[in-house]
Amino acid sequence: MALKDFMGILKEKTERLGDVAKAKVNEWLDEYKKAIAVLETFGFTVGKFTVGMGILPEIHTTVCGSIENIREDSLKKIIEEHQAETLLVSLLNALIMARRFWERMELKLTGVTLNITLGVPPTIKVDIH
Repeated sequence: MALKDFMGILKEKTERLGDVAKAKVNEWLDEYKKAIAVLETFGFTVGKFTVGMGILPEIHTTVCGSIENIREDSLKKIIEEHQAETLLVSLLNALIMARRFWERMELKLTGVTLNITLGVPPTIKVDIH
């Protein structure tokens, strides 16, 4: 196979993968918008929102709030009501875990930030500060 043919195939496969990733990111954006509306009811706000454009697009965002506003019983109820919303459930579970660690460590810190990457693969990291 000539290099030119190989490069053409590689370009075609990459474009298809990029199209699939873009479609997935668009789905996550819809879920993200719904999740933010729920998190705002607990006093959380979007801290930053960055779009990365490459072969595989991704969105980096943070959601910030007070760890003292995390009420496990309320979050579990929302999780039960929104099982189909994977991103929301994942974010709420991350907050519950952060609250448990915060209580166990008896930390004096009160801020919590969710660092979210909507991409392939998606990730959620939690900072307690």
